[in-house]
Amino acid sequence: MPFLLKGWSASKTNIVILAAIVTVALVVSIFSYQYSTFTANKIVEISSQEVRSNARIEVHDLSQILSNRLQTVSALLQTLTPSPLIQNDTYKKSAFILFNSRQLATSELTNFYMWLDKDGKVVWISNMNQTTYQKYKGTDLSYRPYFTLPKTTHMAYYSSLIDSNDKIPRLYISYPIINSTAGIGSGEAGAGGIFKGVVVAGIRADTLGNLLKNQLFSQFNSTIGLLDRNGIILYTNPQQYVGESIFGYKFQSVLSSALKPPESKNLLNDLIKRSLQGYTGSGDILVNGKMNTIAYEPVAAGGKNFLTLYISAQQNLASNVSTLIDQQRYFTLLVVTIIAAVAIIVAFLVFSWNKRLETTVRARTAELALANEQLKVHDKMQREFINIASHEMKTPTQAILGYSKLIQRHPEKREEMIQAISRNATRLQRLTSDILDVTRIESRSLRLNLERFNLNEVISDVVADYRSEIEKSNSDIELLYNHYGGNKNNPLFIEGDRGRITQVISNLVSNAIKFTKKGGSVLITEEERIVVDNGNSNQVMISIKDNGQGIDPEIYPRLFSKFAAKSETGTGLGLFISKSIIEAHGGKIWAKNNNDGKKGATFAFSLSLSKHQKQKDPSSNESNNGGGS
Repeated sequence: MPFLLKGWSASKTNIVILAAIVTVALVVSIFSYQYSTFTANKIVEISSQEVRSNARIEVHDLSQILSNRLQTVSALLQTLTPSPLIQNDTYKKSAFILFNSRQLATSELTNFYMWLDKDGKVVWISNMNQTTYQKYKGTDLSYRPYFTLPKTTHMAYYSSLIDSNDKIPRLYISYPIINSTAGIGSGEAGAGGIFKGVVVAGIRADTLGNLLKNQLFSQFNSTIGLLDRNGIILYTNPQQYVGESIFGYKFQSVLSSALKPPESKNLLNDLIKRSLQGYTGSGDILVNGKMNTIAYEPVAAGGKNFLTLYISAQQNLASNVSTLIDQQRYFTLLVVTIIAAVAIIVAFLVFSWNKRLETTVRARTAELALANEQLKVHDKMQREFINIASHEMKTPTQAILGYSKLIQRHPEKREEMIQAISRNATRLQRLTSDILDVTRIESRSLRLNLERFNLNEVISDVVADYRSEIEKSNSDIELLYNHYGGNKNNPLFIEGDRGRITQVISNLVSNAIKFTKKGGSVLITEEERIVVDNGNSNQVMISIKDNGQGIDPEIYPRLFSKFAAKSETGTGLGLFISKSIIEAHGGKIWAKNNNDGKKGATFAFSLSLSKHQKQKDPSSNESNNGGGS
């Protein structure tokens, strides 16, 4: 009897222990399930936030790029209206130079620049051969809004989508031509002044969209859309809906079939209505069962919201994590179902599983933290780039606007002011070209037009130009040029892009002059050297030496990076662009402070000579001039 009682007691104890283990295991399993679900949901939220952040950053960057380029078009139109070639009817035949130069400067965005006289008839259209021009010359466009509204208001006009005479959807920006003696600035409201016509820039809707599409970050897998301020579709995929109203029956019927559930359509329409009111923001819309983030931002031009840009990014990362979560839920439910029979095994599996999950969470969190830091660095660089570029653009732009107004009040100083406007416009164009070059370099779309040319002829032209500028500025700086072997008739032929190499030399000489004080000197030297490592290629080395203040130690490690400058003027892009051009030619560029006891710095680069380079003995030429020119 005591044995039975003892056995019963042991069995009861085992049952109690087993029940305790099962209970603890169940509690732990349930807790683990809740914890893992919470953690996974947090991961989904973090990944979704990542997509939203990327979309907002991308739509902001693209809207700023487009706004800046539209402002450039507006600025070029403004510089046309006061031009004597346009104000004076006798110069009409010569004005085409102005229009073609504007078109060349903004060719990636604008389709053409056009001039209409006071009656709305075509005087000139850029980007057109003579035969086509004769076809359109004198065409009456006086009924177009881009003519009638500036004529009535004497103000700039930014159009909605307009079908042109060639049935191609375009946007138009136009500025009135006002008689400068009436006291009214071009593009500004006024009660008086004689209306003499308009200058117009035409922008194809598909060109506008493709320009932005090419700027998209491929790793974000985004798509773009464009609406004008009236809700007309300017760009979308597919393009068959261009010109349709976003709220029209045709497009809304497409949304009804694509957006499930129906509430998604209402959310999207509310988002679009808010965006057309000039707001910036984003929203999540369910499209064909997949969550998409749509970010929007207005594109300003002329101080008003001209367009609205949309970026749509699919939350692929969040979808992948959701799949993992579903798998996790099924697995945990299975564990809970069989936990009573294999409590110890389940407890062990849950422990091991928690460890793996924690490791996965930490790894994923670390990846997300790293990606977030990279985005912060990217955002900081973008802000720094925008701040520097906008500051540099503001100075010549304000000068141009100021002189444009003053030229009305002081016509007797017109020539002096036109020269000032031209200088500032050249500076603005140079800055715009630098920014475009940086964009091409970073997108790896820099193209070289290769040809065989004499390098010392290029250097001689640059030297002549800067000597002329030095004489005009009375800066008393000596610019010296030592030809290879002391003989300016020794050619140095290379295979390369003549214009880009000229740009590099001009940048280096300009910097040397900039940091050289009055009475100083800048020395340009050519040398030919043998490359030992490949044994069959000669190179030419060009060095530009100045006796200025030298390279700041703080700047030296990042000298050829973007924005590496301590000067109060300049964007710090010149050396970055020069390095990229030289390396694209297979050459090298470097710099150092002078170590000959004198202040200043030496910048140098090397390029391979053409295989057909004719070698000359410098001492055999009777015209040796001693090394300087």
